Amino acid sequence: MMRHVARRMLTLSALYICIIFGIFFVQFTNGRAFSLSLGPMLVSGSSSVGEDGAEVPGLPLHVGANGLDLFFDQQNRLLAWTGDKNSVSLDVTGFGRRDSGFEVRFTGGVSVYFQADRRGDTDVFAVSAVIPQKYIRVTIPYRISRSARLEKKDSLVLVSAGKSKYSFSQAQVFLPSGTQRLAVNRAAPVVYYQTWRPAKGLVIEDLAGLPGASATVLQGAREKFAANALASFRGAVNAGAFDEELAVAYAAEMGRVGMYRAALDAIPSAFASSASRTWKSSSFFNHLEKTWAPFTADERSERSRLSRLLGERDPLFFEFPSILPYLVDRGSTVLFEDLAKFTAALDMTRVTPLQAAGILEAAMDAPLVAPSLSEPFSALAESCERKLKASLWRVQDSLYLSGDGASVDTAETFRVAAVLSRYGREVPGKKAWESAGNLLAATLLDFAGARAELPARFAVTGTAEEKTGVVAKTERMLMAKEVYPLVMASNTWLPHAVSFAKAGEGGLWAWTSAQSVSVSRPEPKTLRFVTRFPVGETHYMVIRGVKPFSRIQIYGMDFRTDPRFESYNSSGYRYSEETETLYLKMRHKSEYEEVTLYLGAPETLPNAASPATETSGSSADPAVSGQNPGAGQNPPPGQNSAAAAQAGVQ
Repeated sequence: MMRHVARRMLTLSALYICIIFGIFFVQFTNGRAFSLSLGPMLVSGSSSVGEDGAEVPGLPLHVGANGLDLFFDQQNRLLAWTGDKNSVSLDVTGFGRRDSGFEVRFTGGVSVYFQADRRGDTDVFAVSAVIPQKYIRVTIPYRISRSARLEKKDSLVLVSAGKSKYSFSQAQVFLPSGTQRLAVNRAAPVVYYQTWRPAKGLVIEDLAGLPGASATVLQGAREKFAANALASFRGAVNAGAFDEELAVAYAAEMGRVGMYRAALDAIPSAFASSASRTWKSSSFFNHLEKTWAPFTADERSERSRLSRLLGERDPLFFEFPSILPYLVDRGSTVLFEDLAKFTAALDMTRVTPLQAAGILEAAMDAPLVAPSLSEPFSALAESCERKLKASLWRVQDSLYLSGDGASVDTAETFRVAAVLSRYGREVPGKKAWESAGNLLAATLLDFAGARAELPARFAVTGTAEEKTGVVAKTERMLMAKEVYPLVMASNTWLPHAVSFAKAGEGGLWAWTSAQSVSVSRPEPKTLRFVTRFPVGETHYMVIRGVKPFSRIQIYGMDFRTDPRFESYNSSGYRYSEETETLYLKMRHKSEYEEVTLYLGAPETLPNAASPATETSGSSADPAVSGQNPGAGQNPPPGQNSAAAAQAGVQ
């Protein structure tokens, strides 16, 4: 009897060994197991070769990072939802490495892309999906690795892995079966699983209820400041203490309150014709070509400096205002590849609050002017928020910003405040930051007083653990003319750069003090600029990046170029083909005036007139230019304007 039992056991053992060997034989002759390490992300799975020679994906498939394992097997498939309660199971049709991540393709036209990297001081595991219109979302099964554990923190479910904790940017879905699934919605097709840090110190959301956080209150504070500044400007003008900076601020504020002509009459004619004037006031005082030469030199030096900072991986690079539109407009997009690498490897511990604000500004500009940089900059947004939040502190109803914890820089505060207000207005889910920006600016304006002056810096009072306020450092005071462009930066009367990159015209931009300037292409080889300025007044505008044109129309009639165009009592222009610069004098017959350029050689254009040259008369009106009329329309009477506005790219 025992002999039969022993024989049966040996037979069964041999059978089991054959079955196991057969399974492994089939797997390793017809299939191929693989394992990929893509940074902190590990991918494992298998594939086989079908009868037609094509690779067939095998299951299970695992994609994991930082304690999280997303997987697909025969029992746990990707589910695509056609409604809140209706779903279909999709099969894996293919997968493979793409760029620095891993892509899995499914039936139904769905694909999921996984990518993990380190962004600033945060580990990020991004899961993005391509979801056809017929589905509202997909859900991916996941589980926690053996070395990690789940924790509950208020309404959050955290994953503790090693010394770090991680959370999802949106909630996971728990199905009745108990399977944990991550939901990726078509409306928001990217989910981030990233380092979680507890909130410390200031609660940004609490600021909205404070009086100074209101946009209406801030505007009132600005109006009060502007009124005091205007009184200071008038006093300085009457005392003869006149310079370009004062002329710029004075004319800008007078224009804003509807008294532009009075400002022109008050500004000494000797100043308007002074050789010491620069491009900073050229948009009102003419001499465009003469004053623009130093600007070109300054611009060349600035671009060289930016290139050097980028090469040295210096965060000072991000202090330059509107950096992405600037690079696009100046034809420096060649720097974008290096900028993307720099941003991806940026050490956020070296970044100041002003630089963090510059990164947020770039994150908002990138989708419209530099789409290739959208992801690198937006990935740093939360790190920038933490940097800025750590630099802010509240004292009752006031808010202050300090990078070193010992002092407050006035100019830096106003710049950061403007970015935070914009960030709160434009980025979904960040409304609280608008309140922070408003309150930050309103707090400093309380110190301006009747003379509209502010100290360049304040000293922080109290201790490092408990700051109690600030006191003025009076060694360096900012006069009203210096504070004005910081506080009233949105006043379009201040000379400023207008980028047309967001309108799809990268490399084309204008220097102007017009209340608005827009560009359009009525036809493929036609550019039309529409500027807004008071009727009867004149302003001077420089447009860069203008390709050669054969014809230009102002008031709907053809004009010819003339080196003396600024001296005529009419509109006119000069064009430098070498620098692709158009110098325009705009005498407004109506509030909105159009300038139309017909690009290219005359023979390629319909109804083309004779080509524009640099030696013929300025206007088509013979009474003004001495040339044959182009359209038989006389220019309006009046005189050249003389105004100034604040310099600086805005």
